[in-house]
Amino acid sequence: MKKKVVIGLSGGLDSTMAALFLKERGFDVYGLHFSFMEEKYSDNLSWLSGHLKIPVSIVDISDDFNVVKDHFVNEYLKGRTPSPCTFCNRIMKWKKLIEFADNNAIDFIASGHYIRKVEKDGFWFLKKGKDVVKDQSYFLWELNSKTIKRMINPLGDYTKEEVRQIAANYGFKRLAKQKESMGVCFLQNRDYRTFIQKNYPEKINGIKPGKVRNLDGDIIGSHQGYIYYTIGQKRGMNLKMKDAAYVIHIDAEKNELVVAPKFLLNKSNIQLSSIHMINPKLLKINDEIEINVRGYGLNPEEPAIVKKIDSNSMELELQQPAWAIAPGQPVVFYDNDIVLGGGIAEKSW
Repeated sequence: MKKKVVIGLSGGLDSTMAALFLKERGFDVYGLHFSFMEEKYSDNLSWLSGHLKIPVSIVDISDDFNVVKDHFVNEYLKGRTPSPCTFCNRIMKWKKLIEFADNNAIDFIASGHYIRKVEKDGFWFLKKGKDVVKDQSYFLWELNSKTIKRMINPLGDYTKEEVRQIAANYGFKRLAKQKESMGVCFLQNRDYRTFIQKNYPEKINGIKPGKVRNLDGDIIGSHQGYIYYTIGQKRGMNLKMKDAAYVIHIDAEKNELVVAPKFLLNKSNIQLSSIHMINPKLLKINDEIEINVRGYGLNPEEPAIVKKIDSNSMELELQQPAWAIAPGQPVVFYDNDIVLGGGIAEKSW
């Protein structure tokens, strides 16, 4: 009897080719499309279902997905920088796939991510895919071993260009030429500020222009409202100075920004919360780990040293400073190309 797998099917190139590869490997494939807005590729679904000869179920998660958008906006309201894709992967996408699989006696779950997996000491870990440019492991750092064990990653051993070529050879020429989808899905290529203004006006009506201070506490200019700024930003402020200055601190309660010269945003220590480790025994005090921080910031090339650790917090000392670390950003731990876990940045110094 064929093993069954359900794949998250957006209608784009990657998930379509992942479904095709699964069929070629002999799986009984089911497509699951999450509907929560005017999706970019939803018109492809009926055609793909017929072309791939797989059933495709469409699940409306609009109400559930509001949790992701609300979290996104509420983080900015706190003066933090959210990672909505990470949050969605943890509380939404993979839970929905597993729920569908369990309700329909399906063995495995899959997606069009360029990732792999590996087992070590009884735990399943995600591993970066062959295509390091397309690697999305950073956004999946909160998945647990039980979920990863059920995952099949058909694109992990391919590059994007190889997938495009195979798609063209199989008659998916339109998909093969499809422009790369970038950014946060629900922003639909809009700036996050525009999204908040349009969809959450009641939350930001009271946010007015405010003061900009230097590190000495002197008022040196004004800004349009703290929610429109992130750590490391230098544009959009009216400053009484000629030298470039970058946001180094956001005070949401006072509606104030603090700015500083660029070099002062280099930080050598990070305090993390919400720690998730697939195997908690893999990290202890004074261990060295590779880290990845996405955003404005520049990732340190040298490993970090674990200085403090408990069940829900950690302190890292960086051997090479990282620039513009913002509260709310995920800091993901790696052992070469294997994802060990991570945490959320709270403060840096």
